[in-house]
Amino acid sequence: MKKAPVKIAVPTNDGENIFKGMLGRASNFYIYEINDKGDFRLLETRANPYEKTLQHLKTLDVYELIKDCSVVVAAKIGKNGIERLKERGVTLIIKEGHIVDNLEKLIQNKQFSYTSFAD
Repeated sequence: MKKAPVKIAVPTNDGENIFKGMLGRASNFYIYEINDKGDFRLLETRANPYEKTLQHLKTLDVYELIKDCSVVVAAKIGKNGIERLKERGVTLIIKEGHIVDNLEKLIQNKQFSYTSFAD
């Protein structure tokens, strides 16, 4: 049986690297799709209108932008944000560096849990 593709949201400011700051402060989210064969592709870029805001429960606003994604690969996120995403069934993977390199590792390791990649 063919599995549905997995959508992954990655915060970025330069389109090549995972944003080093807090998840909600990135200018964009790159949305990738990974199929059951391990192939991935960039589906779209979503602008983050909350990049410069500091509202209470910001994670929930950001979540609305990426709620169709079951995985988020980010460098930093607040403790409360982690819990909020977890409650909504989102898998968070903490990692810094080049987006494509990290997605290749994600596929290779089949790592979809609240953890960091082993280098």
